[in-house]
Amino acid sequence: MLQYPVVGCNLNQVKEKYDVLVELAVWGHLDSKSELELILLKGHLIIEQILEAKLNRAGIEIGNTLSFYSKILALEKLSFEQSQKKTIIIYSLKGLNKLRNNLAHDFYFDMYNGEFESWAKHVLRNMFGEKYTRYTYRTKIVHAFSILTINILELTIKEKHYEDENI
Repeated sequence: MLQYPVVGCNLNQVKEKYDVLVELAVWGHLDSKSELELILLKGHLIIEQILEAKLNRAGIEIGNTLSFYSKILALEKLSFEQSQKKTIIIYSLKGLNKLRNNLAHDFYFDMYNGEFESWAKHVLRNMFGEKYTRYTYRTKIVHAFSILTINILELTIKEKHYEDENI
């Protein structure tokens, strides 16, 4: 019997060697959107899934009860080999969450006030990732989500040393 692949995927089951494909998938999914509000909301949801996958890879099982911000704090508590990169990622995640909360809770929030573009430029300036198209106002923002994705997934957990463990 011929089986067709399931549309969508469980990021917790995606192996690390496929992280670059996840980066491309995030870009491709968001690049099809034209409205900034939708890019922000969808991008926030995707990054939340990426956070859950990263926490699960680190052995932290989380349910659907944790907020996006709580997931950021859980990631922040972990020790990674790339501590400076982690700091930049945490800052970017908190900025993203602030943007999403402003959109969701502030009736007068203006998506074109420069904050979203500033957030995207910060991500693009401080992290490495694949550039799939030429940059425009919208595609810079879309690329920021895919680049944030790959940078979260590529963080490497520090190995615990014997003396660090409680006996």
